[in-house]
Amino acid sequence: MEIKKYDESLAKEWDEFVSNSINGTIYHSRKFLNYHKDKFQDESILIYDNELVCVVPCCKKDNNYFSHSGATYGGPVFKNFELLKIKKIIDLIFEYYKNKIEFRIAGNIYFNVPQNKLFFLLNQKLKIKLELSWYVNNFDNWFDNIKNKRNKSYLDKFEKNHNITIANNNDDYINFHNILSKNLNEKYKSNPTHSLDEFLIFKNQIEENQSLYLVKKENIILGGVLVVKATNNCWYTFYISKNSDYNSTSNCSILFIMKNISLDARKNNVKYLDYGISTEDKGLILNEGLSIFKEETLCGNSDFRYNFMI
Repeated sequence: MEIKKYDESLAKEWDEFVSNSINGTIYHSRKFLNYHKDKFQDESILIYDNELVCVVPCCKKDNNYFSHSGATYGGPVFKNFELLKIKKIIDLIFEYYKNKIEFRIAGNIYFNVPQNKLFFLLNQKLKIKLELSWYVNNFDNWFDNIKNKRNKSYLDKFEKNHNITIANNNDDYINFHNILSKNLNEKYKSNPTHSLDEFLIFKNQIEENQSLYLVKKENIILGGVLVVKATNNCWYTFYISKNSDYNSTSNCSILFIMKNISLDARKNNVKYLDYGISTEDKGLILNEGLSIFKEETLCGNSDFRYNFMI
């Protein structure tokens, strides 16, 4: 087998492979990774066995390597999951990175074929740290099973008087980012993962693979959710934020938006909607409030995000 270090001349070949792979996501594509390529020292590779059989998005992280610091999910991407073939490839990857590579990998809801063979092989070389995440099945009509009667009643009333808007101009993205920044600063003394400039670049870079769902009242945003259409099997709620100046309605706004995203996903034959994690520090800390919100208010089912660490 032959290894090539990634460079821009290989971008088209890389993205075509990811699009036709068994476990590639938008996060593995150069289209996604390149929107903030200057922030990371890229150490990605392509592996050939007469033809391209694997790509590994990777960046330098201190004295080690990580797949990938600039994406929600990373990990090696394969053409197929034949056990002995991917074992040879995994061995080659660890040899190339001198056993100093770590991975953050999506759960099985993202793919039509389970990644259990990959998890098994990585577990032989690294330690697993699990993060708790939440999802719904878009075909289960989960919004009809809201346990909190008050939330159910409020949602029924709310959706009679409000409509969903999908943002189509920079002003909506800017206003949503302002709400997001305000909430994070007030609650956690932190900032969004993306600065405003990065947020707009991100939106333009993966245009057709993202949508910003909003609920407005008299042109004021009550709540919003940025969705990344990660695979044909799963969409990911990248940012979720409500307008804290409108507390009487903003919880309903998020529930209303999630219902509409789920219905849109179902129309596109997308089975799952990923709400993201509710843990911190690689799963060592449980955010109880966020967990309750995703489990009870949004009717989430539990899943794992897998960190394979040295």
